[in-house]
Amino acid sequence: MTEGAQAVNAAYKPQARKSVIDAWNRLRPLLVDAIAHDEAWVRRYMPSIDDIDNYFYGSLDRFALLLQVIASHLPTGSHVLDAGAGFGTQPIVFRQAGFEAYASDIYETLPIYAPLKIEYRRWHLEADPAPFDDHTFDAVVLAQTIEHFTYSPRKPIEELIRITRPGGVILIDAPNIASFHNISRLLRGKSIMWNMKRHYLEQQPLVTHGIPYYDRHNHELSREDMQDIADFFGLDLLECRYYSPYNRKRGQLAISVARMRDLVPHWRKGIYALMRVPA
Repeated sequence: MTEGAQAVNAAYKPQARKSVIDAWNRLRPLLVDAIAHDEAWVRRYMPSIDDIDNYFYGSLDRFALLLQVIASHLPTGSHVLDAGAGFGTQPIVFRQAGFEAYASDIYETLPIYAPLKIEYRRWHLEADPAPFDDHTFDAVVLAQTIEHFTYSPRKPIEELIRITRPGGVILIDAPNIASFHNISRLLRGKSIMWNMKRHYLEQQPLVTHGIPYYDRHNHELSREDMQDIADFFGLDLLECRYYSPYNRKRGQLAISVARMRDLVPHWRKGIYALMRVPA
């Protein structure tokens, strides 16, 4: 793959964006109901309906992009796991697009999945083995999760490989550490790390098996990081591209300015890599 190909910013096809919006229209009422019932798992990150909508419209393009990447490499009916599925948007998108979608995350259980007929299993990726058999999935997606690992991603990725069939794919999506956002903060004398007081001094870790784990960005990724992961585990790097999701609640002027900034590929907000497990 040429350097130019690696730098292409993904176009969000109308059908992919429509699939995401349709999935969101099914999921949003369940999240609103969870807030109304004071469910701690959702209120921790989304205390209001406005937070829910901002989360979605800021991530809509990213959800569509990940659907496009998986759909371009796998036929419908393939088994796809979203490891670190969060609030469930991506698994629902995959399911509505015709894939057999599964979800896992750190929570014991989430009430959003049963009504949508998506199998959910608890999995603390850093602390525990994956609760799935060898070679279960045609694809495993690790989206906006790897940067939260407190320690090395080695053991989690070994588990992702174990549960992916030979010839299947692993899709890793993460914040781009070289993004314009990070560069501009450094130029203004600000840190690119999360808030010192809230996330380093005050935060109480989640202790699992006697080991503390912290909820923050501990290592955002670069293209070099993605290549290192592929090389270390002997995976075939099929795609590695920068992209920028645009918050669709903002006006066209703000989106246009962001697109001009994104003419420099490695300044874009996100980076994803698609890796194939050798047959």
